[in-house]
This record gives sequence, C-alpha cells and structure tokens, in this order.
Amino acid sequence: MKRIEIIANQAIEEEIIDLLTDIGYGESFTYLHPVFGRGEDKRREGSAVWPETNTQFIIYMTDPDGEKALKKIDALKKDFPREGIKRWSISADDD
Repeated sequence: MKRIEIIANQAIEEEIIDLLTDIGYGESFTYLHPVFGRGEDKRREGSAVWPETNTQFIIYMTDPDGEKALKKIDALKKDFPREGIKRWSISADDD
C-alpha cells in the first residue's frame, strides 16, 4: 500500500481529479483546499499580494496503482511546468 501526496496550484485541481479517476481513485481521496505555501519562486498565500492558493491530495493506493499515479503526475508536471506540482509517496501499512 502506498500513500501518495500531491501539492499543486489550485488551478489544475480538475486535471488531478481526472488523473485519479483514470486509475480508479476518482472517489477515494482526501482533498485539502486552500493550502498556503511558498515555492522556489512563487508564494501562494491567498492574499491581495499573493492571491493564488494550492491544493493538496492524499490518496492511499495499492503499490501498482501508486506507481501508475506517480508516472501520470510526472507527465502532468511536464504539461504544466509553472504550476509547482510536487508529489511523493510513502509506504503505508494495511491497518
């Protein structure tokens, strides 16, 4: 089992949901919005000065589905190089 986390600009949240739907997890995720943060060259604080916000997804998947998701997220990063998409996975126990 893998825990996949994705943090990205809120502008592409639908693309992420579509990605999850494509691999069968369109109804099985935790979604947090707004998420504030600072990246290498941008801030997303939901303020008048820095109006954008991020979104965060947390999904538990089987190992094979987790690998598929990571590859699709990497492809999405190439399609949206300025949106600051970050992703990672953690092995999770089947409690």
